[in-house]
Amino acid sequence: MKKVLQSVLMIGFLSLSVSAMSKDKDFSLSFGKAESESVTFEVSNAKNVSVTIFSENDGELLSEDLNSDKSVAKSYNFKDLESGIYYLIVESESKIEKYKINVDTSKKVIIDKTPVAEIVKPEFSLDGNKAKLHFSGLKNSVKITVSDFSNTVYYNSNKSATNGELDITFDLNPNTADNYIISVEQAGKVFNKVINLR
Repeated sequence: MKKVLQSVLMIGFLSLSVSAMSKDKDFSLSFGKAESESVTFEVSNAKNVSVTIFSENDGELLSEDLNSDKSVAKSYNFKDLESGIYYLIVESESKIEKYKINVDTSKKVIIDKTPVAEIVKPEFSLDGNKAKLHFSGLKNSVKITVSDFSNTVYYNSNKSATNGELDITFDLNPNTADNYIISVEQAGKVFNKVINLR
């Protein structure tokens, strides 16, 4: 039987200045003082952010959505869970951060405050038959493939960002296919976007 992870909303909402939000449009995470059985952190600019905790053995243990323009402080208590490796995943519309949590046999919780994985999601826009792929803050290379529903591949390349920015425009021919799939793979995660030209 799976153990239940306890979630506590702490302190409520904290204020963020408008200037700080304009500098950082996406969430940021800061961890509180380490406690023996809990992980405590604050999510700044928590609009449309989801938090998931899973274990290597039992899969997903908790998932919740945060929806605040302000900061949200959270604490998760691991006292009823077995010792082992757990992961905290925080995801927004534009990025995913994954943190490793180690619960030892004495129920002491140790979290790596540097993400073990950080994935920037691609942004897509369409102007006529021209599809634009944009990354902002990209640190690693990505594999990009353009194909159709018949699995015909029109483009396949590994790309790296220049100063964290990557922009590629695809001129998709509506006479060749009605629908194209742009696939972006980075750090083992694949994002697909279907472009319908009809």
